[in-house]
Amino acid sequence: MCGDNEPLHSENQQDTKGTTPPRHAHFSRKIIPTLVCFQPGSIHHFGGVTATLLNFLRGMIYGLIALSFLFFLDHCNIIHMESAHVLRSSVLKSLSIIEDDSKGLSSLEASSGLKFIAVDQYVFWMYELDDAPKKIQIVEEELEQLKKNQMAMEEESVPLAEEFAKLLANPLVKLGHFCGECSWHRGT
Repeated sequence: MCGDNEPLHSENQQDTKGTTPPRHAHFSRKIIPTLVCFQPGSIHHFGGVTATLLNFLRGMIYGLIALSFLFFLDHCNIIHMESAHVLRSSVLKSLSIIEDDSKGLSSLEASSGLKFIAVDQYVFWMYELDDAPKKIQIVEEELEQLKKNQMAMEEESVPLAEEFAKLLANPLVKLGHFCGECSWHRGT
């Protein structure tokens, strides 16, 4: 029946009651079998427009899966696709509209569990994090050198502190009686 060129009901044939079928009945009898026509031998294969729609839907799904996979490979730096970068930046620009509304962005970040930042800022932060161990090592070396200098100065200051204590205690020098805030008889 599907694919046959013979009409299911000709206009000259009469119905069992003796009347001719209306025009819409003839139209529906010609179109509906074409739309939902099964191919003989299998109930899983559709024909006509239904097959075209199913093929279109399958193609869209397979295409989205392939694009998602390619975007994932680009995200992992396995391949480089400029269109993925453009798409990512346009999504971020659309999110920047939400950024003006701090409530909307914070709600979106809270619900997704992610922090949305620009790609340039992300690259800068990653560079800073990659460079941090070198900077920490340099600062630790400087700190160690400063500690060594401090210990050497403390060792040098011990004899000077002892000498200062002796001079303060010496009654001949009278440094213990010095008054820096007092006025002298010479006006200084």
